[in-house]
Amino acid sequence: MLLTLPKLQNKQLKRFLEHSVYLLIVFVLVPGFVYFELCVVLPSVVEIWSISYIIHYVCATFLLINIIGNMIYGMFTNTSIRGKILESEHKEDWTMCTICECLRPPRAWHCDTCDTCILKRDHHCTFFACCIGYYNHRYFMFFTLYIFIAMVYSFYYNVIFLSNFIKWNHGLVIVQFVFPLATFVIDFGEQTLYVFLVEINFIIGAFTGFLFIFHFNNILKGKITPERKPNVKGASYDKGLKLNLIEVFGHRWHLSWISPFIKSPLPGNGLEWIVEDKHK
Repeated sequence: MLLTLPKLQNKQLKRFLEHSVYLLIVFVLVPGFVYFELCVVLPSVVEIWSISYIIHYVCATFLLINIIGNMIYGMFTNTSIRGKILESEHKEDWTMCTICECLRPPRAWHCDTCDTCILKRDHHCTFFACCIGYYNHRYFMFFTLYIFIAMVYSFYYNVIFLSNFIKWNHGLVIVQFVFPLATFVIDFGEQTLYVFLVEINFIIGAFTGFLFIFHFNNILKGKITPERKPNVKGASYDKGLKLNLIEVFGHRWHLSWISPFIKSPLPGNGLEWIVEDKHK
């Protein structure tokens, strides 16, 4: 124990350092964007305390609760083999993890950052500071979906807001859009800051939209990211459209999008899989 403890501490420190910057960005960007959209943009495009103003506030609250809620659930839901009763005898499709020194079920892979094997491991999510696996796949999907919706929603009003006061300023506005960080030094002001925030808005929207479409396409095919590789051979886990959705979003998949607090039990345990041989 004394020999392995320093190694364990180093891994934990490494994991903390790798994710602290990204988590700081998330926890700074989210409150920053909420303040910018609700306290700066919204009052300038909609009459304060009108029906439209209240509706926008309700929609923003719904999106914020889902983004933060899915992130928290995704981060703190254990989807590893820790605490699971695993087989002591070799079974078909089970493999040995030489690091964890135990047999692991199909679709489970070891993560060097998390330092454990993850059930139905899709990938390691830097913003969640953990792996996306069997039990938190749902939260990752809705986290990316609601960020994408929020970014598209806000981008529309941000463009209207920006067009109300943006000035040509001898072509400097073009430089602000192309080199937003450089203009902080050249001509820092409200316009430069707002242009920068709108560009971040667009980039995050495009990135999360791509993530959601990519991973949702995998879900519809009953695959995880490592199984997309053309040279990966083995079994097919495609159960059909509805059952593939249930495998990730649970039996109450049609309600799970409303809130991360809605319980939607998964059909399995991440250990046993009914498979179809692709080579038959």
